[in-house]
Amino acid sequence: MSMMDRHDTGHSPENQRALPGKMPIQPDSDSLMISFLLTLNILAPFLEYPPDALIVIDSAGTIILVNTQMETLFGYDHDELIGRPVDLLLPEHLRTAHVAHWTHYMQAPRARPMGIGLDLVGQRKDGSRFFVEISLRPIRIEHTLHVIGAIRDMTAQREAERERMLISRRLRQQDKLLSMSHDAILVRDSADHIVSWNEGAEHLYGWTEEEAVGNITHTLLQARFPISREAVDYTLEQHGQWEGELTHTCQDGRQVIVESRQALVRDEQGFPAAILEINRDVTERRRLERLEREARAEIDARLHVLQVILDHLPSSVFLVQGPQLRILLANQAATEIWGAPWSRGQPEEEFIQQHGASLYTPTGQPLPLEDMTGRRAMDSGKPVLNCQLVIRQSDGASIPVIVDAIPLEHRSLLPSLPQEMTLGPASAERVVLVVYRNVRALKEAEELKDQFISLATHELRTPVTIIAGYADRLLSRAAQEKGHALDEWQREKVQQMKHASWHLANLTGELLDVTRMQAGQFQLERRPTDLVALTRQEIERLQATTDKHQLAFHTTVAQLWALVDAFRIEQILSNLLSNAIKYSPGGGLIEVTLEEHKDTHEAHFRIRDQGMGIPHAQQAHLFGRFVRGENVRIAGIRGTGLGLYLCRELIERHGGHISFESEEGVGSTFFFSLPCTEAVYRNSSGKAL
Repeated sequence: MSMMDRHDTGHSPENQRALPGKMPIQPDSDSLMISFLLTLNILAPFLEYPPDALIVIDSAGTIILVNTQMETLFGYDHDELIGRPVDLLLPEHLRTAHVAHWTHYMQAPRARPMGIGLDLVGQRKDGSRFFVEISLRPIRIEHTLHVIGAIRDMTAQREAERERMLISRRLRQQDKLLSMSHDAILVRDSADHIVSWNEGAEHLYGWTEEEAVGNITHTLLQARFPISREAVDYTLEQHGQWEGELTHTCQDGRQVIVESRQALVRDEQGFPAAILEINRDVTERRRLERLEREARAEIDARLHVLQVILDHLPSSVFLVQGPQLRILLANQAATEIWGAPWSRGQPEEEFIQQHGASLYTPTGQPLPLEDMTGRRAMDSGKPVLNCQLVIRQSDGASIPVIVDAIPLEHRSLLPSLPQEMTLGPASAERVVLVVYRNVRALKEAEELKDQFISLATHELRTPVTIIAGYADRLLSRAAQEKGHALDEWQREKVQQMKHASWHLANLTGELLDVTRMQAGQFQLERRPTDLVALTRQEIERLQATTDKHQLAFHTTVAQLWALVDAFRIEQILSNLLSNAIKYSPGGGLIEVTLEEHKDTHEAHFRIRDQGMGIPHAQQAHLFGRFVRGENVRIAGIRGTGLGLYLCRELIERHGGHISFESEEGVGSTFFFSLPCTEAVYRNSSGKAL
């Protein structure tokens, strides 16, 4: 029975749901229904042959026939589909739109793909979704319009298309990157003809891609190999790759050195198909490396000469870096004075502990590591000069030394410090030059001199005291008009004799102090002292001796107590203030400042004048004995050169430090510190003093 010869009698949903894979004929149906069902039974087997899922739908969008592929694709049993609306196979959010599309299609049905340009989606029974492709074709069954649909699962195809798109995108990106690369990237065939030439190759060699393609690489670039070309080809054949440096000649005649990486590509049969060559221009790098090698050789030669010079110096010279004072450089004398070599990079504290060495003050007190000269210069960034110390080696031998430490952080004193000498970035840590001078021979000579001075001082002290006493008595008797009267000339001369005698007595007193210090017989008589009151008293005493100078005292504390020898602190202030007065012949302001540093429990003094200043050449030796500035000698200002030496000794014996800043013609500022007592002194009323 032909489908096109039958009348459209319609069919109920009940009849549709009863249709099996091969629909049985209902014995009680009328002839038209029987004809329709027979037609479907005839049509059903043919739906099984195509590989696609097939579905037959009536004009109302109801499923009336499906094949096995359709059931498998969507996961429904046959009976779950027959008689159900076709939008069952769609996601819920697309069902409303589908009704409109179906109505529009049925108005002019024709064979065509459905949803051209759209991403069609089906929904399985388990709710999973997948891309589909649908083709529709109208058919008439017993004169009734139906639509047969072929549905194909596009998941694998879509995935393949996506993968192809990704590969295509990657290839385009790679091609773009290869083109943009600064390296010269070229591909040559098995006969060494250039088949690909990127922009990097154009920039490096000068030939465009059109000019280069087809040429033999080695001929075009006049390549020079570090080994034979045959050896390079053999390495490529055996290992599939080769790396090395080549010399190429560019289009303009320039020669360039390239770092070449070559890889052999084989075809599916394993035969050589192409060679990928990546060349990087290292001409400038090799030039800089050559210059660096030459500079390094020159630096090494200079360092060798410097080391030879340093090794011939009698003084021990160290160059240390950073807070731990790690050694950068040391000469031969340094090994001798410490009794052991100081390894490069070794910290100072570790070296001293490892070799059993120790440092002492001239009075025999152990020197704390934080008070070592190099560390003080490293921490403060200021030179520390003429520090007298004693090195005691591990075998018990003692060596008296004078230490100078000069920080070199500004590099003006240390031009072009080689990187090989530093232990880190050149500007990261401070570098200090430390010089130890062995003064054992000088000490022995000084001991003889001190013995002579001590003897002479003792012998002079008595007659000087007698002369001064008699001069004073003569002046006193003359003033009382007892005995013979003195005329004006005689009184003047006796007065001069009195001043000269007392000056000589002061000199002998200073010399006695010096000899006692050198002999280790000097003792401090410490007692609680208010430094504010003592300083104010000494300023008032010295202000009375001059009309041209104004002595000003600045402090923010009412009292500041310290356990000190008050007489010696007066001696320190007297020497420093007298120098400020004496070396400011034009007069002017002299400022004294006293501050309390509670965090370190120290009293800090500052004495500033506007006088002659100290010549730079004499500043390093200013605290030595009998040392005076050349400018004061020329000016005819008298002095012994012992005052600052005694100040330093007295301050350091109290546990303090002294330093100064000075500029010739501008003035000088002296700084010194004294440790304060932590005890709180109270008066009888119980109030804190």
